[in-house]
Amino acid sequence: MTSDIILAISTALLAIFTLVLAIFTYLLYSEAKKTRDYQKELNRPELSVSFEPSQKYIQWINIHLKNIGKSPIYDLELERVEGRDLVCFNGKKISELEYLKKNNYIRPEQDIIQFFYNFVNSEKKPEEIQFDLNFKYYDRDKNVYRKKFVFDFKQFMDMSQLGEEPLYQISKNIEEIRKEIHNVSSGQKLYVVTQTKKEKQTEERENIKKIERRMKLAKDQSKK
Repeated sequence: MTSDIILAISTALLAIFTLVLAIFTYLLYSEAKKTRDYQKELNRPELSVSFEPSQKYIQWINIHLKNIGKSPIYDLELERVEGRDLVCFNGKKISELEYLKKNNYIRPEQDIIQFFYNFVNSEKKPEEIQFDLNFKYYDRDKNVYRKKFVFDFKQFMDMSQLGEEPLYQISKNIEEIRKEIHNVSSGQKLYVVTQTKKEKQTEERENIKKIERRMKLAKDQSKK
């Protein structure tokens, strides 16, 4: 009788121990999986798509494809365009642009910049341009990611205003400064006129002041 009780108690304790061990193993597995998933999420590739005015050509819009994640993007592909499939660079529609149709590799922090749209010859106003871009891409383990970007060009409504592009203004001012310096140093004039010595000195002082103003203007514009 006593041996039966001892056997029953031992069996019960073994069952309890086995259950506790199973629960403990499951908790360890769950925590390990959470850690792996967290590391995977932390190190995943992440696509960012944005549009910005060109700093080189007036009224041009550039598209930026940037990997803001911690691992490379593989086989980036534009799956579909929702809304208006805009006719943009080189007369091609968005869905026909080669750099959007297939991009094999984008390293972390790499920013791919391409011409996208020109408002100079556009038949559409910025507030009329709205579309969604749906992308698909992979990580190094062939896990697939899909991401949708919604765009509205209302933010570019002021780009149609008249004016010269900043880099062009700076370049033009520098060229004019160079010509003025050459004229002052060589004594050449842009026009022929009879002058007294005093008038010549006055003009040279004015030219020097003009050069200083242009240099200051070019310096201020370069800071913008």
